[in-house]
Amino acid sequence: MLLSKMAAEGGGKEMNEIKTQFTTREGLYKLLTHSEYSRPNRVPFNSQGSNPVKVSFVNVNDQSGNGDRICFNVGRELYFYIYKSVKKGLLSSQNQANSPSGTVV
Repeated sequence: MLLSKMAAEGGGKEMNEIKTQFTTREGLYKLLTHSEYSRPNRVPFNSQGSNPVKVSFVNVNDQSGNGDRICFNVGRELYFYIYKSVKKGLLSSQNQANSPSGTVV
Protein backbone atom coordinates (compact mmCIF):
# COMPACT_ATOMS: atom_id res chain seq x y z
CA MET A 1 0.00 0.00 0.00
CA LEU A 2 2.83 2.37 0.86
CA LEU A 3 4.53 1.68 -2.49
CA SER A 4 1.38 2.44 -4.46
CA LYS A 5 0.97 5.70 -2.51
CA MET A 6 4.58 6.65 -3.30
CA ALA A 7 4.06 5.83 -6.98
CA ALA A 8 0.94 7.99 -7.06
CA GLU A 9 2.79 10.90 -5.47
CA GLY A 10 5.60 10.54 -8.01
CA GLY A 11 3.37 11.46 -10.93
CA GLY A 12 1.71 8.10 -11.57
CA LYS A 13 4.81 6.42 -12.98
CA GLU A 14 5.37 2.69 -12.72
CA MET A 15 6.70 1.41 -9.41
CA ASN A 16 9.51 -0.63 -11.01
CA GLU A 17 10.89 2.29 -13.00
CA ILE A 18 14.47 3.32 -12.21
CA LYS A 19 14.44 7.06 -11.68
CA THR A 20 17.12 9.28 -13.18
CA GLN A 21 16.44 12.15 -10.78
CA PHE A 22 14.91 12.44 -7.31
CA THR A 23 14.99 14.77 -4.33
CA THR A 24 15.55 13.89 -0.67
CA ARG A 25 16.03 16.03 2.42
CA GLU A 26 19.79 15.93 1.75
CA GLY A 27 19.41 17.38 -1.74
CA LEU A 28 18.93 16.50 -5.40
CA TYR A 29 20.21 13.22 -6.86
CA LYS A 30 20.50 12.94 -10.64
CA LEU A 31 21.98 10.51 -13.12
CA LEU A 32 25.13 11.86 -14.73
CA THR A 33 26.33 10.90 -18.17
CA HIS A 34 29.73 9.23 -18.34
CA SER A 35 31.31 12.36 -19.82
CA GLU A 36 29.94 14.56 -17.00
CA TYR A 37 31.02 12.13 -14.30
CA SER A 38 34.55 11.47 -15.57
CA ARG A 39 35.57 15.06 -16.32
CA PRO A 40 38.88 15.89 -14.61
CA ASN A 41 37.77 19.16 -12.96
CA ARG A 42 35.25 17.64 -10.54
CA VAL A 43 35.36 19.28 -7.12
CA PRO A 44 34.92 16.93 -4.15
CA PHE A 45 31.73 17.54 -2.17
CA ASN A 46 33.26 17.23 1.30
CA SER A 47 36.90 18.08 1.89
CA GLN A 48 36.76 17.48 5.66
CA GLY A 49 37.43 13.75 5.57
CA SER A 50 35.94 10.60 4.21
CA ASN A 51 32.22 9.96 4.00
CA PRO A 52 30.71 6.69 5.21
CA VAL A 53 29.82 4.26 2.44
CA LYS A 54 26.44 2.53 2.55
CA VAL A 55 26.01 -0.62 0.46
CA SER A 56 22.66 -2.07 -0.62
CA PHE A 57 21.64 -5.05 -2.72
CA VAL A 58 18.38 -4.62 -4.65
CA ASN A 59 16.41 -6.52 -7.27
CA VAL A 60 14.53 -4.54 -9.92
CA ASN A 61 12.84 -7.54 -11.62
CA ASP A 62 13.85 -6.62 -15.17
CA GLN A 63 12.98 -8.82 -18.16
CA SER A 64 16.59 -9.74 -19.05
CA GLY A 65 17.15 -11.65 -15.80
CA ASN A 66 19.87 -9.24 -14.65
CA GLY A 67 17.76 -7.52 -12.03
CA ASP A 68 20.22 -7.72 -9.15
CA ARG A 69 22.02 -4.45 -8.41
CA ILE A 70 24.65 -3.46 -5.88
CA CYS A 71 24.36 0.17 -4.80
CA PHE A 72 26.99 2.31 -3.08
CA ASN A 73 25.92 5.55 -1.39
CA VAL A 74 28.97 7.75 -0.75
CA GLY A 75 27.99 11.11 0.73
CA ARG A 76 25.54 12.59 -1.78
CA GLU A 77 26.59 10.33 -4.64
CA LEU A 78 24.84 7.10 -5.56
CA TYR A 79 26.53 4.43 -7.69
CA PHE A 80 24.79 1.28 -8.85
CA TYR A 81 26.07 -1.66 -10.86
CA ILE A 82 24.63 -4.88 -12.21
CA TYR A 83 25.49 -7.60 -9.71
CA LYS A 84 25.92 -11.21 -10.72
CA SER A 85 26.20 -13.49 -7.73
CA VAL A 86 29.10 -15.87 -7.33
CA LYS A 87 28.08 -19.25 -8.66
CA LYS A 88 30.03 -22.36 -7.75
CA GLY A 89 30.10 -25.46 -9.87
CA LEU A 90 31.12 -26.10 -13.44
CA LEU A 91 32.34 -22.58 -14.19
CA SER A 92 34.70 -22.36 -11.18
CA SER A 93 36.03 -25.87 -11.90
CA GLN A 94 36.91 -24.84 -15.46
CA ASN A 95 38.67 -21.68 -14.27
CA GLN A 96 40.75 -23.64 -11.76
CA ALA A 97 41.78 -26.15 -14.42
CA ASN A 98 42.91 -23.35 -16.76
CA SER A 99 44.79 -21.38 -14.11
CA PRO A 100 48.52 -22.22 -13.82
CA SER A 101 48.55 -22.12 -10.01
CA GLY A 102 45.24 -23.93 -9.59
CA THR A 103 43.53 -20.91 -8.03
CA VAL A 104 40.99 -18.59 -9.58
CA VAL A 105 42.43 -15.13 -10.22
